[in-house]
Amino acid sequence: MPPLVTLTSDYGARDAFAASIKGVILKINPQVQIIDISNDITPLDIWEGAFTLRSAYKHFPKGTVHLAVVDPGVGSGRRPIIVVTESYYFVGPDNGLFSLIYQDAERLRVHHITSPHYFLPNPGPTFHGRDIFAPVAGWLAKGIPSGNFGDEITDFTKLNIPVPKGTPNSIEGHVVHIDRFGNIITNITYNNIQPLLPDGTDPAAVTVNITGKEIKGLKKFYAEAKPGEPGAIINSSGALEIFLFKQNARMTLSVKRGDIVRLAVPG
Repeated sequence: MPPLVTLTSDYGARDAFAASIKGVILKINPQVQIIDISNDITPLDIWEGAFTLRSAYKHFPKGTVHLAVVDPGVGSGRRPIIVVTESYYFVGPDNGLFSLIYQDAERLRVHHITSPHYFLPNPGPTFHGRDIFAPVAGWLAKGIPSGNFGDEITDFTKLNIPVPKGTPNSIEGHVVHIDRFGNIITNITYNNIQPLLPDGTDPAAVTVNITGKEIKGLKKFYAEAKPGEPGAIINSSGALEIFLFKQNARMTLSVKRGDIVRLAVPG
């Protein structure tokens, strides 16, 4: 199959940013297939970019090059990097955008991109996505070894990732993402919850609290809740999600990213 490059960015669809990046890659490697993960990341929102990339990258074939550009520090001293895991390559800025990749990876190398002959001529200070990251992704997809682009580093930037805290009968986590439907995604996972639910424990006994609202029980699917009724569910990514059937949970519950979520079982 042709080599694959994905693109995750905050470039949107109105301007020529994303198209220019794809054109650069195709000039280097006309056989490559380019797939958008999303170009609708909220402008300059590194965490949203990191979460979106993490949600999709594992579903691509081994060897895919994941190009990600959410880059408030473009033109500054922040480093361009290549991240190499056991199955994938990642290209983008060293600003924490790959923090969740670092968390997932069993094996990891990170290279500081310092070989300018792989860049476009005379790269400018405002569009490293086109001038640096796109050509590097194109050459990687063409088979150039990652070590050719620069030396390995160990002091790469990591975001402060919130971790759920547990007691024998409860877990406290945070809202980490809100999707386009208004569903509220938390950092509490099925693996966190399972120890609280020994065999025979009824999921209806679970309570979830968020912004002063108590939600009773875990649903098996969205339509199990009545329209407009807040519900909690373990979603297809294994995370605790809060929703309103056929409505927008974020708006109704006045939730924002970072809010505390508590899940408890009878003790």
